[in-house]
Amino acid sequence: MMSIRKVLMAVGLSVTAGVGMASATDYDPLRKDARMHNELLGASVAYLIDENCDALTLRKLRLLNKAFSLRKHAMTLGFSHSEVMAYVDSDTEQDRFRAIAEPLLASKGAVAGQEETYCAVGRAEIEKRSFVGSLLYER
Repeated sequence: MMSIRKVLMAVGLSVTAGVGMASATDYDPLRKDARMHNELLGASVAYLIDENCDALTLRKLRLLNKAFSLRKHAMTLGFSHSEVMAYVDSDTEQDRFRAIAEPLLASKGAVAGQEETYCAVGRAEIEKRSFVGSLLYER
């Protein structure tokens, strides 16, 4: 399963022990926040491209910078560091983002099992200088 947590872990953010205890938190404000949604979705799309296209890879330092900035933004919405990480680590949220990212990639031409289609989508995002494209580079 694609994991937003894996994206954050790949760039050095760690999830602290006991984070799962925040499950009673109402994450609706994070789900409804346009910046949170768009950037986590963009990271999810970039992650799927990275996983399915050997020619492209994540810009881990850029992703780390974006992750820290997004965490800071979430904290301005009243969430603690642990709550933000619990949200990102949530299986429900990971499934939700995957359910959005996969059809989005398919609408752009990505076909499961066809690496070059993911590469083509990634290269197009890089050329457009989109958020997703800013998180990828050609090896």
